[in-house]
Amino acid sequence: MNRKSKPQTVGRRHIREDAEAKLKGRLRFLPDLRLDDMLHAAQLSSPLPHARILSLDLEAARALPGVVAVLGPEDIPGENRIGVIIDDQPLLAQGKVRYVGEPMAMVAAESAEAARAAVAAIGFELEELPAIFDLDQVEAQANEPIHEEGPIAVHQKLRKGSVERGFADADVVVEAELVTGLQEHYYLEPQGCIATPGESGGLVIHGSLQCPFYVQRDVSRATGLPQSRVRVIQTPTGGAFGGKEDIPSEFCARAAVLALATGRPVRLLLSRDEDFLSTSKRHPFRIRGRLGATKDGRFTAMEVYQDAEAGAYATLSPPVIYRACIQGAGPYDIPNVKVETRAWYTNQVPNGAFRGFGSPQACFGHERLVDLMAAELGMDPVEIRRINLLREGGETCTGHKLDESVGALETLERAAEASAKGAAEEEAHFEDGRWLFGTGHAAMIYGNCLGKAGWHMDGAGAYLQLHADGSVSCATGLTEFGQGARTVVQQMAAEALGIEPDQVSLMPVDTALVPDSGPTVASRNVVMSGNAILNAAAKLHERLAPLREELGDVSFRKLAGAAYKRNVNLAAEGWWHVPELDFDLKKGRGEAYFAYSFATQSARVAVDRITGNVRVLKVWAAHDVGCAVNPAGVEAQVEGGVAQGLGWALTERFAREGGNILARNLSTYHLPTAIEVPEIETIIVEEPHSQGPFGAKSLGEPVIIPTAAAIAAAVSEAVGAQVSEIPIRPEHVLELLERGGHDSNAL
Repeated sequence: MNRKSKPQTVGRRHIREDAEAKLKGRLRFLPDLRLDDMLHAAQLSSPLPHARILSLDLEAARALPGVVAVLGPEDIPGENRIGVIIDDQPLLAQGKVRYVGEPMAMVAAESAEAARAAVAAIGFELEELPAIFDLDQVEAQANEPIHEEGPIAVHQKLRKGSVERGFADADVVVEAELVTGLQEHYYLEPQGCIATPGESGGLVIHGSLQCPFYVQRDVSRATGLPQSRVRVIQTPTGGAFGGKEDIPSEFCARAAVLALATGRPVRLLLSRDEDFLSTSKRHPFRIRGRLGATKDGRFTAMEVYQDAEAGAYATLSPPVIYRACIQGAGPYDIPNVKVETRAWYTNQVPNGAFRGFGSPQACFGHERLVDLMAAELGMDPVEIRRINLLREGGETCTGHKLDESVGALETLERAAEASAKGAAEEEAHFEDGRWLFGTGHAAMIYGNCLGKAGWHMDGAGAYLQLHADGSVSCATGLTEFGQGARTVVQQMAAEALGIEPDQVSLMPVDTALVPDSGPTVASRNVVMSGNAILNAAAKLHERLAPLREELGDVSFRKLAGAAYKRNVNLAAEGWWHVPELDFDLKKGRGEAYFAYSFATQSARVAVDRITGNVRVLKVWAAHDVGCAVNPAGVEAQVEGGVAQGLGWALTERFAREGGNILARNLSTYHLPTAIEVPEIETIIVEEPHSQGPFGAKSLGEPVIIPTAAAIAAAVSEAVGAQVSEIPIRPEHVLELLERGGHDSNAL
C-alpha cells in the first residue's frame, strides 16, 4: 500500500492499547501470578569467576523442611546446553564455572524462604583458576583459556575497495582510540517465569520475555520434550531492551526441569540483586580507527578495529558483532572500507542483546572520527556529513547500492536546522563565566530486521479471525514489552481490513496460536507483523470480494454477518519473510539488510568548568521511519531511547572489581532522573520503503544509536578537546580542560 493513499488509521495518533489497564493496575505481570500448589525456585550461583568444580553435595539441602527437589547438572533429563547461537554454555555449570553468578544447582521448595535456605545448605568445593576480567587481559589466555576453542568468541570482517589506496589518495588522515562502557538494562520487572506441567506430560511456560519461540526451543532441549509439547505464553512484560531475549531461555528451562521433576508448577523469580548479578549487559568496546579525506572533506577511506568483551559465554555476541561490523563505517558513501570486529571471552557475566545490538558502540566510533576530521580540516561538522552521507544510488560500506528510501540527508538538515535555531535558548539561566556550551551532531544507519546472518529465521506469522459481528481477533508472534507494539499492530490490522482499531482485539502472544515468528528483536515488530497481517487480510478480502460485489455498499459488520451465514472461511493465517539477500558473510560484501533506517541527532550541552559536570540542555532527534504508523508512539520511542542513550553517555558507570559486580541497584547504578533528562524534540522523516508495511521501517533500536555520540561531540565543542570515552566522567572533562581545552583536536 502506498503511504500517500490517505490511510484511515495508519498515520494517526492513537492512545496506547494497553494504557488504561496499566494506569489502573489491572494488568497482571508475572510476579502477580499465583497458581495452586505452586513451588518456588532458587539457584546456587558460583562465588568465583573461574574455577574447577571439585564436588557438589546436594543431600543436606534435600533433607530440609519444605524442600521438594534439589537438582544438579546430572539431573537434567535432556541436554545440559543453553547456547543461543554458539553451543558453548551449560544450563548448569559442569566441570567448571566461568563467572561469578553462574548457576551450579537449582532448588524447588514450598516457599521462597525454604528455597533460599536449601541453596545455602548445598555443599560444594571449587578450585580457583586464573581469571580474565577485561579487554586489557584477553590476549593472556594461552596458558589457561576460558574455553578450549580459543579466546575469541566471534570475528566478523568487512572489506570494500582498498584502504591502502584510499589512504594514499587522502590529503588528511586522522586516528583515534575510543572506549565505550557496560550498560545495565534495568527493566523495571526482573526476570521471571512459571513452568506448569500440562496434560500428557507436556509443559506450559508463562514468562516475562521477548522471544517465546527461543524459549520453546530451549525448554524442549533441556527437558527432552518435543517442541510440540512445550507451549510458551508471554505475560505482560515490564521492560526488556534486549535483556529478555536470550536470558529467559535459561530461567524458563531451569524452571521447566524442576516442574517435570516435581509434577507441580514452579515459579522462578529473580530479585533485583540476582538480576544484576547474572544477566547480560551491553558489550564494552575498544575501537581503533583511521579516516582519510581530501582537502574539501570527501572521505577516501575508513579503517576500524573493534574489540568487544563477550563475557564468559558467547550468547548473542554473534549478531552484536555482525551488526557492529557491518555498520562500523556509518551512513557514509566511502569507496574504501575495512572493518574488523571481535568479541573476546572474559570471566564476567555474559554480555548479550541491548537496544542497538552493537550499533551505538560502532556509531560512537565512526562519528568521533568524523568530528575529528572536521576539526582537522577546519570544517563545519554538519557540512562534512552533508558531503559524505548516503543518497539514493549510493553504496553502503558493504557495497549495497541503495535505490530507495534513503532519508539520511533530510534527517541531517532538519536536526541541524532545528538545533541552530534553538541552541542558545537555555543559556541565559546559567552563571556567567562558569559554564561552557557546545552543540554536537551524530548520524547513523540501521539495517532493518535480522540481516543476512539471521535470515533463516527472519519470517513472521499473523492470524486474523473475523467474527459474525464484524469484530476481529488478531494474533501475532512478536511481543510487546513496553514499546507500544500492540497499538501499531492493532492499527495496521484495522487499516488492512478497512475498519477502526477498536474493532480489533489483540490476543496474547502464544506459541500455540501462530507459527514460529523468530525473535522480537532488531526493531522488526512493525515490519514483520505488519506484512504478515497484510498477507492474512488479503486472503480475507479475496474470500469476501464476491459477497461484497453482490451486497454492494454495506457496513463491514453486515458483510461479516452475511459471510458467516454462508459458511465463508473467516479465519486467515498470514506469513511474510525478508527477501533473499545477496551477501558474502566472510568478506562482509553485498546486501547485509533489505532496508535501512537513518537518523541524525543534535545535542546542546552545558559544561561546568569548575566541577566538570555535564548537563544536556536539549536533544533534537530526526529519524527516517519510512512511515509513522502512530506518530505519538514514534515520539515516545524517541524520548525513551534518547534518555537511555544519555545514561550510557554520562551517568551509568558500571562498577566491577575482578569478577564481582559492585553496582547492583539504583543507589549505586545511576540512571538519569526526570531532572537530568532534557527536552527532546522529535522530528519525523518519512521516506517509505516498498517492502515495509505502508512504507514503515525500523525505529525502536535506532533511537538510542546516535545519542551518546552527539553528546560527546557537544562536550568536545564546549571544552575544545575531543572526548574519547563514555561514560563521560567529570574528572575526564577536567583533564581535557587542563590539557589545553580549546586548542586541542587530538583524541
